[in-house]
Amino acid sequence: MQAKEYIDPEAGKVLLVKSAASRRVSIRVHPADGVKVIVPRSLSYDEGLRFFMLKRDWVISTIAKQKKKISEAVEEGKAVALLRDGAAVNTLLSEIIFRRGAENGSRESVSMTVKTEQVEDVKITGRTFLSLDRPLFRKVLTYSGKLPREGAPELDHLLRQALAEVLRTEAKLILPKRLAFFASRFGFSCGKVTVKHNSSNWGSCSARGNINLNLNLVRLPEPLCDYVILHELCHLRHPDHGPAFHDLLEKLCTDNIMRLAGNGDRSVTELVKKINSSRSAQPVHRTLERAMKGYRLV
Repeated sequence: MQAKEYIDPEAGKVLLVKSAASRRVSIRVHPADGVKVIVPRSLSYDEGLRFFMLKRDWVISTIAKQKKKISEAVEEGKAVALLRDGAAVNTLLSEIIFRRGAENGSRESVSMTVKTEQVEDVKITGRTFLSLDRPLFRKVLTYSGKLPREGAPELDHLLRQALAEVLRTEAKLILPKRLAFFASRFGFSCGKVTVKHNSSNWGSCSARGNINLNLNLVRLPEPLCDYVILHELCHLRHPDHGPAFHDLLEKLCTDNIMRLAGNGDRSVTELVKKINSSRSAQPVHRTLERAMKGYRLV
């Protein structure tokens, strides 16, 4: 893929990308991927840059709106804030803490170490549910002091890559087992189950019955993580989002919320209150669907 960079004083890095499939110039603004100008191969990079200049005010406005939404999501605990020394991210298994180490090694090195400490042994406590508020492990991710300065976007990018690998490991431990539990409970038979680092969806189900689950699911409260898994399982019987799909999803989500309701977890208690006050014909899965909004992928 051919590409060229332009640095705008306000919009930041703008990536101009040549595409054989595009017939016209277009612009995409993504919170993680930044600004991308798609340029047909028949046109020059300069023509793509001129188009960007025409739409520059819109791009800057869109970036500002995205930053505001992300800031609101961070305050609500639905997004990961700028990663730096002292930052912490909770998952269904762990509290992940970032620590800056000594200034040793080369500046180019992105090698990091993760030290894990058990906080709770469920074999002793008997707890049968997972909670963001009660992690089982504390993981300290230490990175080299030679890496970019604290608060720098470059450091945040490197730490997010490291975080994604920790999430991937945890997701592979949790998600296939949870999917297998629900498949057995509700009589589903699915194909291959894959954990992926998708940037646009929480999960998907193919026509062949293969299910992909986003590693970020372990950052969600247990009922919402389960909701995505149940959503994809329902697609094994109903590939569309028609009435039969929604009826089945409501039935399965209701069963799961009733199963979780007695565990005393704060996230479940809050959802049950919203479900009881809902006027929707499908109060459980509609409440879970609304609760998903605002969560940001790493």
